[in-house]
Amino acid sequence: MSSIKVNCGKIEISNNNKICIIAGPCQLESEQHALDIAGKVKEITNKFELGFIYKTSFDKANRTSLKSKRGVGLDASLQELSIGDDKAPVTIIEYSSMTCSHCADFHTNTYPTLKKNHIEKGEVRFIFREFPLDKLSMATSMLARCVDSSISLAFIDILFQNRNKWYSDNALAELKNLSKQAGLSSEDFDQCLNDQELLDQLILQKENAIKEFQINSTPSFIINGNVISGNKPYSYFKSEIEKILDSNKVI
Repeated sequence: MSSIKVNCGKIEISNNNKICIIAGPCQLESEQHALDIAGKVKEITNKFELGFIYKTSFDKANRTSLKSKRGVGLDASLQELSIGDDKAPVTIIEYSSMTCSHCADFHTNTYPTLKKNHIEKGEVRFIFREFPLDKLSMATSMLARCVDSSISLAFIDILFQNRNKWYSDNALAELKNLSKQAGLSSEDFDQCLNDQELLDQLILQKENAIKEFQINSTPSFIINGNVISGNKPYSYFKSEIEKILDSNKVI
């Protein structure tokens, strides 16, 4: 009996091959929810040399109850602020508050080296997520979302580098000046800070972080699913990255 072969990316599905696992949650709750589940299943399938295809639904319409949740929806979530290869073996997610001094220290002293040595070399995908701890942090987070998306991460770095200027009694004036340099007009600035939909999305992102990972301080990092609390030196990240890369090597 001839065997039919179906290729899905690098995975070949056939009666002559080992089984391929096609699995995932019924509905998508968040990107990190997807990454966590996919990562754990991938560890198991790698152990037994099985193929794995992840599946889930953004908007699950065929539910058993009209009152049950459908998922995050196609337009509900914020765009990820990320840098690095999407297929990098290591994913680092940072939860950060713009007014946090330890977060500013990380972005000033650790992140540049991390970016140069690992992100730009394709080893790490870095995702920045806002976790505002106060109203001023929320305002700066909103402004970083309102500038052109291609410079959002660069603008966040500028905000951290200039934290001592705008984290003051003259905060709004200083932030307006920095935002102007990033391309926001005075009208854009005011409209951004009054964007209720953006505010709600940032609040939801923070609530999801608390619910899924018990995040309660900044900075907090998630390295391939493992939660790390507090600011860490570059040497710590280098060690964690090397452990993951070594574990992925084929012997």
